[in-house]
This record gives sequence, structure tokens and C-alpha cells, in this order.
Amino acid sequence: MTSSNRRVLNIILALLVSVGAWMFVVYNYYPMTDVKYSDVPLTYEGQKELADRGLAVSEASTKGISVRLSQKRVNFNNYSAKDIKVVANVSECVAGENSVSINVSGPRDTSVISHDIDTIKVMVERAESEYMDIDVIYSGSTAEEEEPMVVDIANSSVEVVCASSKLSSIKKVAAVLNRDEVGDTIKSYTADLVALDADGNVVPYAVLYPSEISLDACAGIVKDVALELKISGGTDEDYERKYTAPETVKIKGPVKELEKIDKLTAEEMDISYYYENTDLKLELSLPENVVFYDPEFVPTLKLIVTKIEKPQETENTENAEEQG
Repeated sequence: MTSSNRRVLNIILALLVSVGAWMFVVYNYYPMTDVKYSDVPLTYEGQKELADRGLAVSEASTKGISVRLSQKRVNFNNYSAKDIKVVANVSECVAGENSVSINVSGPRDTSVISHDIDTIKVMVERAESEYMDIDVIYSGSTAEEEEPMVVDIANSSVEVVCASSKLSSIKKVAAVLNRDEVGDTIKSYTADLVALDADGNVVPYAVLYPSEISLDACAGIVKDVALELKISGGTDEDYERKYTAPETVKIKGPVKELEKIDKLTAEEMDISYYYENTDLKLELSLPENVVFYDPEFVPTLKLIVTKIEKPQETENTENAEEQG
């Protein structure tokens, strides 16, 4: 090894020793550090008690606060704003504007040094309620054709209680499942319920009864499949019969089941006994746990019946035949 290479190696070793010594001192003699977390979300306690008095929160002066924690250096990358609890208890609020103290607590092995606000302003107004059906959805973004396939659910609807000015903004209530936790086999889950607006955003301050539900579900997909018809008895000498029906049907079910299905065939139908326009329900047999994507969808054949007008003999023709 040349003297130049030896010199470089010595420098590298010296740097490694220095970094190691610095880390030892920092983590053993000064193990704590101050970390600021911004936009820590607020949660609310006492909303059910408020609802029992016919009231509900409609607005709050802030959605999040800044918190400074003292924590171990080794946990610097282990915590985020979601690990900090900022709680406002609104159970004693009255109609109108209220000043509510907040309580802040950090994860284990941390202590709260400071936070930028101590109280928030909360607006409370008269509450209204409405029963809504429950949709089951995945959290976050997934492939467009992916949806949870619900086999059984404890409740089909939920009571929504919120401020009267906010109720119209709630378009649906959803039970939220984590896509990564839902497999191809049917399992039981407990899911939180959330109120959503038309854009799929959570509507805050809504109280749901119940707030969570149990359900049996598996991973599902949505698929368009061809619709095959078997129609007999069309046009005869007196009536012309024409019909229209959907070319495809949108269905939903477990991935393994829908992979096998490319078309659905309706039961054979004889239309020769119909003499006026009518809508006829198509009978389709769906495999177990496979359903129509739209629960209200009814596969229908629209039949149009026209009486065939026969040519009439004119009076001149009749007279000519008589004279002959």
C-alpha cells in the first residue's frame, strides 16, 4: 500500500471513529430531542351526549394544531402527527359559540412541551337525523373494478345525526375496509362507519348509530358480461313482434367466480302469446355470491307488438267481380 493510499485510509477510519463517538455521546448522554409536529388533527369526545340533547357541532375554529414533543432520538422517524391525540370534549356545549379546552397527549416515552393553542371555538346548532343505507368501500385508491364483496352484514342502514345545516351534504354512509386485509376467501370484519359527501370526503361532526358494524366479505370485482337471449315465437301472419334487451350485464362477485363468467344466458322465452307492447322480466341464474352491480337492476326485455294490416279490397273491385 502506498503512503498516499494509507493516508486516505487513515482519514476514513478517523471519520468513522468520530461519527461513532458523536452518536454514542448524543444517544447516551443526550438521548432526548424536541420535535415539532404540524397539523395534528383534532378528535371530539362527547358528541353522542350532545346529540342526546338534540344538538350537534357544525363548525370549529381549526382542524389541526402544532405540537412540540420531547422524545427519544432513536424514535425520531417512528412517530407522526397521527400518533398524537388532541381531544376536545364537547359534551357540555350549548347552542351557539362555545370555547372548548383541548387535551394533548403524545405516544409512550414522550412528553408534551407545548402546543400552539389551548382552546378552540366550537359552533353548535340544532341536530337532525336520517336513516341511510350502508355502502362498503375500500380505504384509499384501488383499481376501478375492485370492490369488496359483502356476503352478510349486521346492519343494512344506520342513523345519522348531525347539525341541521350539514345533513343535506351527507350523500352516503360507508363501512371502510383496508384492501390489503381483504382476501379471496370470505372472512368476518369489523368496520368503522363514516359519513361522506358527494365527492367522497368525510363529513365532520356526524354521529352514527351504530358507529361500526360487523360483516362477512371477500375481495370482489365488477365485470361487464354478455347477455344471451333464447327467444321463440316471433312474427306470425297477424302480428309482428320485435324486442330490445341489454347486450351486457354488469355483475359483481368474488374474483375467482367472476373469472369463470363471460356471459349470462336468460331462460328461454316464448313471446307468441303477447299481443300488445309490454316489458318482460328476463330470468337469469347467477352463481352463488354473485349479484347485479346495481341492486335495483332488473334485466328486462322490451317487446313491441304491431298488428299486421291486411290489404282491403275496394268497392270497384267488388262491383267488377259482381258484374263478371
